[in-house]
Amino acid sequence: MTTAPAGFDARTIGRWISDRFGVTDFDVEVMSIGRSNLTFIITVDGLPRWVMRRPPLGHSGGSAHNVAREGRIMAALGESTVPVPHIVDIVDDPEVLDVPFVFMDHCPGFAINEPADWARIPTGPGPDDKRACAFGMIDTLAAIHRVDVDEVGLGDLRRPGGLIERQLRRWLGQVEDIALRDIPIIREVHDALLETMPDPARSPVGLAHGDYKPNNMIFAPEGTVNAVVDWELTAIGEVLTDLGYFIAMLTVPEQYTSVWVPTPELGFPTSDELINRYQEVSGHEVHDVGYYEAFAMWKLACIREGVYTRLLTGKMGDLDLDPETAGAGVEDLARQALTILEKA
Repeated sequence: MTTAPAGFDARTIGRWISDRFGVTDFDVEVMSIGRSNLTFIITVDGLPRWVMRRPPLGHSGGSAHNVAREGRIMAALGESTVPVPHIVDIVDDPEVLDVPFVFMDHCPGFAINEPADWARIPTGPGPDDKRACAFGMIDTLAAIHRVDVDEVGLGDLRRPGGLIERQLRRWLGQVEDIALRDIPIIREVHDALLETMPDPARSPVGLAHGDYKPNNMIFAPEGTVNAVVDWELTAIGEVLTDLGYFIAMLTVPEQYTSVWVPTPELGFPTSDELINRYQEVSGHEVHDVGYYEAFAMWKLACIREGVYTRLLTGKMGDLDLDPETAGAGVEDLARQALTILEKA
């Protein structure tokens, strides 16, 4: 194989792959998407065969980068109606790697990262077209929220208190613990969100993905969702946080989110259409979407600050991303959150 990227021990992992699958010749590359846990594609004879996920370099704990937890969630959903990659193994053996990792089969298809990806999906009208693809994303989100967490064995993910309350505390704490610079607006938005938080009793509770957007799904050529990936932020709590995040990612300018998403001008439904579809297929009454959008943008600002810090300190492996580029826009995201909140 070629030189292994940082975070992938070719000698010990190679021995594990050989013992487990009888494969001795393979290549590894870092996936271009993903800014937190490190993701590698393993190719055999030039074709993608497996995907491996591990925590960032220098990881010292915390559920956000707990890949064993993420792998367990995907494995538990494997028999549900939620499309997920097939988990081959969750390995926690220091003789193979110094951190746990998830090893899964490569899922065929493509994520939507740029206009060329969206252009691959047929243009309607028809049962397999861009609008059907978008509504399929909403249907899949509703399927996630319908999961009986006790039935699939994930009931122990429950935590005391509401999800938003917990995450406001957690993300602010993480920023204050690791940030190398002072960004007062992060706390300002936190305080505004805490003060205007909707009554958790009004919100349906279930499995919330936590990072649900088009580039965290893998699509078939006709636009069907083959798999939902990146479950590292998943928790049990107010599921409308997912809907707010999805809508916010579609409406906040790309210059702030650094994520390209389709727009109605390119055949994607409007936000109102997507919200109506979710309400129809989920059976949940949708409320306070603006608040959940603002919360999503604030959380994204906190996450982006963490990525900036890890890049600056060399803990993101060989991911080709400039720290200053990643760090730019954190304050803009927080301001976006405040603007959305004021209009909600």
